[in-house]
Amino acid sequence: MSGMRFIVGAALMAHIVSSTTTLAADPTPELKSLIAAATKEGGVNLSWSQSTLGGSQGASRIQAALNKRFGTNIRLNFAPGAEMARIGNQLATEHRAGQPAHIDVYLGAAAQVAPLVDLKFFEAPDWRKYLPDRIKPEFVEVNNQFVRFVTGLSGVTYNSRLAPFKPTTLMDFLKPEWKGKIASTPYAASFDVLVADDVWGKEKTFDYVRKLSGQISGLIRCGDSERIATGEFIGLVMDCTGQDAKVWQERGAPLEQMVPLDAAQLRYYYLGVPKHAKNPNAAKLFTVFMLTEDGQKLAYETWKADLHIYPGSQLGKQVDEYVAKGVAFKEVTIEWWLKHPEIDLNKRELIKILTTK
Repeated sequence: MSGMRFIVGAALMAHIVSSTTTLAADPTPELKSLIAAATKEGGVNLSWSQSTLGGSQGASRIQAALNKRFGTNIRLNFAPGAEMARIGNQLATEHRAGQPAHIDVYLGAAAQVAPLVDLKFFEAPDWRKYLPDRIKPEFVEVNNQFVRFVTGLSGVTYNSRLAPFKPTTLMDFLKPEWKGKIASTPYAASFDVLVADDVWGKEKTFDYVRKLSGQISGLIRCGDSERIATGEFIGLVMDCTGQDAKVWQERGAPLEQMVPLDAAQLRYYYLGVPKHAKNPNAAKLFTVFMLTEDGQKLAYETWKADLHIYPGSQLGKQVDEYVAKGVAFKEVTIEWWLKHPEIDLNKRELIKILTTK
C-alpha cells in the first residue's frame, strides 16, 4: 500500500512540476506584445566578427532556434564586421548625423560600451518584464540600457604542446623560457583592468608591461588563435577571453587558456538596442532570446561562452573550480569601469609600451 501511495504521490508531483514548467514557459503580456511587434518588422541586422557567436553559421542556428521558440519567422541578417569598438564608433557617428543605425543590436564588453554610455542613444526597456524568470536585476546595467548575456574569463591563451612549462601566473611569462616566443595585442587587452586603482594599480601594471614588452616577439589580435595553434607564437599575453582556445581544442589543436591566479578577471559581454535601430522590436526579441535556456546553450555551442551565473552554465563550472582554489575574480562590469577613469587615462601609454620597439 505504501508503495502505491509513493507511485501516486510521484505521479502527482510530476504533474505539478509539468504544470509549473508550462506556466513558466508561457510568455508574459509584455513578451507577447514584443513578439507581435517583432513579427511585423520581420528581421534583425547584426554584425560582429566571424569568431563571435559562430559568425554567419552561428547566426543561422540562432535564427532557427529563435523562430522555433517564439513561433516567428524573423530573419537574422548577419554581416561580418569590424572590432567591437569600431562598430560602436560607427553607431555613434550615425546617431549624431541623424542616420538609421547600420545594425539593430550592439554587442560589446565594458571597455567598448563605457565610452558610449554618456551619448545616451540606447533604448532602455524594462527587460525583466519580458523574461522575469531568467533576467535578474543584476544582469541589467546603466538604467536598463545594456543586458549581460555571456561571461568571459581573461587570461593567456597558449600552445600546451610547445610551452616550456605549465604557467599559472602572469609573472611566469617574464621568465627566460618564454622570451621571444610570445605575443601580446596592439590594444593592451586585459591589461586595462589591471591598471585600475583597486586591482594592480598603475605602478605595478606599467612595470610588468615594460618587462613583458622585452619578452614578446609580435602583436596579434585576440581572434588570431590560429597563429598560436600553428606555433608561430606559443602564447598570447593577455588574451581578451578564453573562448578561442576551446574552439580550437575541438578542432584538435593543443590550445589551452590559463586564468592567472594573480590577475583573474571576470568580464561580461552585453547586448544593447540603439534608439536609431531600424528594427528595434525584433532586436529586443533577439536579446531576450539569448537569455533563454536555448539562447544560452547556443551561445556556448557557437562561442564557448555563456552566463556563468545560470544553473547548468558550462562556464560556471570553470569559475567554481577557480573559486574553490581560492582565486578572487575582479568582476568587470560597465558600472565598475565608469568608476575608474584612470583606466582610459593610462591605456594609451600601455599601448605605446607594447607597440613601440
